[in-house]
Amino acid sequence: MTPFDVSVGISPRQSFESWGSFVAQLEAEGVQRVWVIDSQLAMKDVYAGLVVAALNTSRIGLGTGVTNAVTRHPTVTANAIAAVAEISHGRAILGLGAGDSALYGVGLKPQKVAEVEEAIDFFRSHIDQSVPIYLAVSQERMCQLAGRKADGAIVMGPAQPDMVRQQVKWIEAGLRAAERGRSSFEIGLMATTAGEVEDVRSWASTQARLLSHHKELPESLARFQSEIQRSAETYDYTEHLSTHAEHSGAVSDDLVRALAVVGTPEECASRLRELQRTGIDALIFPLAGRNRAERWRKLRDEVLSQIIV
Repeated sequence: MTPFDVSVGISPRQSFESWGSFVAQLEAEGVQRVWVIDSQLAMKDVYAGLVVAALNTSRIGLGTGVTNAVTRHPTVTANAIAAVAEISHGRAILGLGAGDSALYGVGLKPQKVAEVEEAIDFFRSHIDQSVPIYLAVSQERMCQLAGRKADGAIVMGPAQPDMVRQQVKWIEAGLRAAERGRSSFEIGLMATTAGEVEDVRSWASTQARLLSHHKELPESLARFQSEIQRSAETYDYTEHLSTHAEHSGAVSDDLVRALAVVGTPEECASRLRELQRTGIDALIFPLAGRNRAERWRKLRDEVLSQIIV
C-alpha cells in the first residue's frame, strides 16, 4: 500500500502536552510521517513541536512541512534540525520551500529558485547526510531543482491528474539533468481529502491563490482562471490556515471539488487511485481544525483502506 503521511500545524490554542499525545496516536494508527507546518504567525514553533513529538514517539518520521531559509537563517535551521535528528534517533526530515505565509506575513516575498538552490547547497554542507532534504514544489523550475538537488519532493497544488503528471515529468527532467536515478527519489503529493465541500473550502482558497502565480493552468483548471485570480486578490494573510477565513468565500463549490478530493468514501478512493497512477510515491493528507485524530481514523478506515497499489 502507498505510504500515507499527515501534514498538520500546532494551533496556538493547543498545548504541547496534547500535541505530544496526538502525534503518539498518529504513530499508533499507522501514519508513516508527520510534516509539521512552519508558519510563525499562525502556528506554534515547529522545532519545539518536533522535539515534543520525538520524545513521545519511536517510529514515525518527523519533518518540517515546510520551513524556509529566510525567517530563520540557514545556520539556525541546520542547528535545529540536527537537534531533532539526535533526539529522534535519526527520524528528522528537512522539508524546505521558497516560503509563503511565513514570508508574506512579515512583508517579504518567497525566495527565487536560485536562492532556494543556494540554501539546499548550504544544508548539504552543514547537516548530517542522514537527514534527507525534501523540497516543496509546484511550478516547473522548482520541480526541476528538486530533481537535481533534493532527496524528495512534496508536490503542492490541486488534485488534478493532468497537473500532477506534468509536475512529475518536471521532477524527472531534473533527475535526468543531474544523472540521478528515479528509484532513490521520493515524490509525495499533498492530497486534501474530505467528505464535504465546506470542510476544505479554506484550504482550497489558499491553493487558488497559489495557482494565480502560474503562467499557464492545466486544461482541467483553465475554466476557473478568473475565479482563481479573484481568490488571490481577496486573500487575507492574517487568516491564513484558519478554517473560518472570510476569503474562503471566494472559491465556488466547483473549484473546491476540482482542487481537493471531496465526496463519498468510494468517490474519494477512486480519485486517489487515479492520482496514484500519475507517478507519485506517497500521499500526504493535511489535517486542520478540530477532532483531527478522529478525522484521520475515518479517512484511514473508510477511504484509504480501499487504496491498493
